[in-house]
This record gives sequence, C-alpha cells and structure tokens, in this order.
Amino acid sequence: MHKKRIALIFLLLALPITGIVVLGIMGNHKFNTLPYFMESGAIDSLVPGVYSVGDFQLTNQDSDPFGSEELKGQVWIAAFFGTDAPHVGAMTRQLLWPNFRYRDKEGISIVCFTLSPEHDTPDVLSKYVDMNTRYNGVDGKWQFLTGEKIEIDRIIREEFRITRDTEEPDNIATLWLVDAKGYLRGVYHAASEDALRDATEDIALLRKEMDLAEYARQKKQEAFDKNPPAPLPVLGPEGHTVPMFEFTGIDNQKVSHRDVKGTIRIVDYFFTSCPTICPLLSAQLARTQVILRKNGVSTEEVIILSHSVDPERDTPERLAGYAERIGADTSQWKFLTGDKEDLYDQAKEGYFLTALPSDTAAGGFFHSDSFVLIDKRDRIRGYYDGTSTEEVDKMIDHVYQLITE
Repeated sequence: MHKKRIALIFLLLALPITGIVVLGIMGNHKFNTLPYFMESGAIDSLVPGVYSVGDFQLTNQDSDPFGSEELKGQVWIAAFFGTDAPHVGAMTRQLLWPNFRYRDKEGISIVCFTLSPEHDTPDVLSKYVDMNTRYNGVDGKWQFLTGEKIEIDRIIREEFRITRDTEEPDNIATLWLVDAKGYLRGVYHAASEDALRDATEDIALLRKEMDLAEYARQKKQEAFDKNPPAPLPVLGPEGHTVPMFEFTGIDNQKVSHRDVKGTIRIVDYFFTSCPTICPLLSAQLARTQVILRKNGVSTEEVIILSHSVDPERDTPERLAGYAERIGADTSQWKFLTGDKEDLYDQAKEGYFLTALPSDTAAGGFFHSDSFVLIDKRDRIRGYYDGTSTEEVDKMIDHVYQLITE
C-alpha cells in the first residue's frame, strides 16, 4: 500500500513535468518582440514606409569620423542634447540605466547627437563620455557626435522624423531605439521616469531576437553537417545563367542584376488583381520570409523577386500597397514592374516560366505557379509548386543548402 502511494505521488508529479518537457522540446514558441514604426504608427512587420536610419557621418569625442557605417550590426539608443543644456543632468541619468546594464556587452551602444556643436568640441565631449563610462568593460560603447549644425539638423529631421518645437528647438525629449539593421524599434519620452528602464528591457528583446535567429541557424548548419544532403542539380541548358535585367521596384528605384549579384534568389510571377492563385503564392512567400528571418538568413544572402505580369496596372505605388497588405519585408522581397515585353522575355528566356496575356485565364493573364531557386552564380537550381506547402518547405531546405554550398 505504501509503495502504491509513493508511485501515485510520483506519477502526479511526473505528468506536469512531462508536459513541460514535451512542450519545451516540441512546441512552436512565439516570443514577444518589438514593433516597427511608420508614419501611421507602430506595425508588426517591415513594409514600405517603415522608418529606418539612413547614411550619416559626423565626428565623435575622439575626433574620429563616426556614423551609420560604424553602427551596422549594433543595437543602439539615439539621444539628442548638448552638454551645456539645462537638462543635461536629467538626460545623463536616464542614459546611465542602459549604459550600466550593458556596460560589458558587445553590440549595444549609446549614441548622442549634440544640439550645441559650437560648444561641444571633441575635447568637451571626450571629458563627458569618460566621466560616464569609467566602469564600462567595452570601449566605445558611448559615442557623442558633433559636426556641422546643418547636417545634425538634417539627421534629426529626416532620419529620426523628429519635429522640433520652434520655441525650444534644443529641447528634444524623444529617444529612439535602433536595431542592428538600422530600423527604429522603440520610442521613449526622456521626461518619463521609466523611459530608459523600458528601453533597457526592449534592448533585451532585440538581443533575444538576434540570438534566437543565430541559434536556429547554427542548429540548421549542424543538421547539414551531420547528414549532408545530395547536391542540388543545375537545371536548364548547359551553361545557362539568368540574363541581365533592370526593372522598377516599389520605390520607383531601379532593381537590376547588379543589385542581386552574389545572392540566392527565389523568383515568381504574379499580378495584384489576380483572382486565383496569386494570393496563395504570396502567402507562401510571406511564410518563407518569416522562416528565413527566424533562422538568421539575411537580406545579403537571399532575395525574393516577384515580377508583375500586368505592369500597366501594377505601378510601383500599387505594388507598394500590395506589399504592405501582405506584410512583406521589402528590404528582402522586391516587387518588380516595367516594360511588359522585357518582363515576359525574362520569364521565358531567363527562368523558363510562362507569363502572357490570356483571354481565357481568370484575370486576363496566364503565368506559371512555380517558384524558381537561383544560386549565387545565376544558375537555376530548383522549381517548386508555389501552391504546395510541402514543395515550399523543400525549397526552404534547399535555400539553406545553397547558403552552405
């Protein structure tokens, strides 16, 4: 009887533990992360109009050039004040929260833009930074930038979308959190007591986002190393490579073979008013993009090219609206329009796909429902049924295979 009671207690304890283990190993967890920002407000994904910090270069406290290039791959907080401002003490106390929390962590920075460049010479800024980073374990974590006032004003206005008070232009209470790709991911009011405490926790979310992607990528690489897959065939006529091209993207900028050189590409044809398979194709590509991002695949490695077969109606503006509706990350997923004959010729001669007007097809156009996988050397390495989840999953595995090839 005593043994049965012990066994029953053990079983009752083991059941919830087993459940936790099963969920932990087999469950598909969704972790909270930060929104992106655009003019209309915060959103969950990268779409046309999402705010990002463009190119800039100023001078730091060490008299060295410093700007957007040096911040690539960094998570950073942007602040705007002069060291001679009345509120410098309050702003500094706020910034000391994230600085202390991440004082020994690589890849996290605080970047201050002076609003008093006449006063804030590199010598003045150097003393300020030294005073506040004396206990830091990583050099260069706190950067204070100065330069021409007209350029600083442009950066504040154009890169951070900050509208300044005409009566107090040097009192900017807005603080931005910028991710490793330059996108604005958090906005805080410095007057709030908890502003930078919140930012400190948000940095942890961004770091988790990056760490999870890196971990997933490592696991995928380990799986390939353990069981190397058979090499993918090179398809098409012997020696065939995708011809040169130049089309128009959603921002009215040209997208050409030069822009995708050395990348792996997923290619398809569609049109925005398609009443049949196009929404399914786009949904599969959106799913593909999410999976690639979660597994640490960058836009420098893989590009998606969706060509319109109805360029007369699919203007760059219309494509931009379509991309926004489906939540496409347009830094990686390019929607292309242009001359109809050029688009059709590229389908036929470059990818061996069908794209043409049709009086009998729904919507007035007939086009292939296949995705084409192109390697870094412009060769065709696979065709996949874009309406089949099983086929698309196979394509995603082949993308990873080409990355490691």
